[in-house]
Amino acid sequence: MKQLTLDMGKVALALEQCGLHKIVVSTPHIIIVKSDKAETTLSRDGRMLIKRVSNEDEAKQVADQILDAIFKQR
Repeated sequence: MKQLTLDMGKVALALEQCGLHKIVVSTPHIIIVKSDKAETTLSRDGRMLIKRVSNEDEAKQVADQILDAIFKQR
C-alpha cells in the first residue's frame, strides 16, 4: 500500500482559496481549520480529527468538504 504524504503548503493554499474554511494553525506537519462550528486537525499523512460536530454524518460532510477543496487543486 502506497503511503500518502500531503504537501501542507499546497493544502493550506487550497483551503484558503476554497473560502469555506478558516486556517487557525498551519505547520509543515498539521493544519487546524474551522468551518462553521466544526474544528478539524489535518495531519500530513491525511488523517483528520474532526471536533465540535454532533454526529458522524456531520463529520463526514466536513471531511468531504475538506477533501474536495484539497484534491480539486491537483
